[in-house]
Amino acid sequence: MQIKILANLIYFFVRILNFTYRYEFVGLEHKKNAKAALPNKTFVYALWHQNLVGSIFSHIGEQFTMVISESKDGELVAVTCEKFGHLPARGSSTRGGKKALLEIVRNVRRGVMGALSVDGPKGPANVVKPGVIEIARLAECPILPLSPYAKSFWTFEKSWDQFRVPKPFTKIVIVIGEPIYVGREVEREQYEELAHKVGEAINKGEEIAKSILSKS
Repeated sequence: MQIKILANLIYFFVRILNFTYRYEFVGLEHKKNAKAALPNKTFVYALWHQNLVGSIFSHIGEQFTMVISESKDGELVAVTCEKFGHLPARGSSTRGGKKALLEIVRNVRRGVMGALSVDGPKGPANVVKPGVIEIARLAECPILPLSPYAKSFWTFEKSWDQFRVPKPFTKIVIVIGEPIYVGREVEREQYEELAHKVGEAINKGEEIAKSILSKS
């Protein structure tokens, strides 16, 4: 019961805070093209864990499936995400990971968009783990690099990834990169190269967002 109450409070707080942000999207055509390219009409977003807040807030109103830890803290996050209409898959790299991966794949294959913090849950920061490559291969969908960057934000200096929270009333630029396709024929030996490509695309998107904000 306590978790449900907290989830409700977080839900309304997020809704109110989200009204204060100004968004600018770059690369929406990549999202459109990715959804049109394959029969299931979906994709998997790849983002850095430090940009979770900007990623989630900028996509309120859309349904996603994502991995959420099976911990007690994860339970609160999962219940809150469900209130926003999302489909959490419970697990992590250390517990229930395979089960969560397969659930994500099932959801994506039936048309639900995926979203993964590809260096989470504990890092190392800005290093893409192979899970997103495996999901894209099994679900037969493209990966879309997602790079939100706020003009003004707080940084949690003691967190492993320098976690960012955009300040109220700031502008957030969200860059969606070109689709990265992973065929069923891809071998595990190629995962590292593809993961590096995804990471480079996320970083490139962030630099584009910073450049746009520097001119505004």
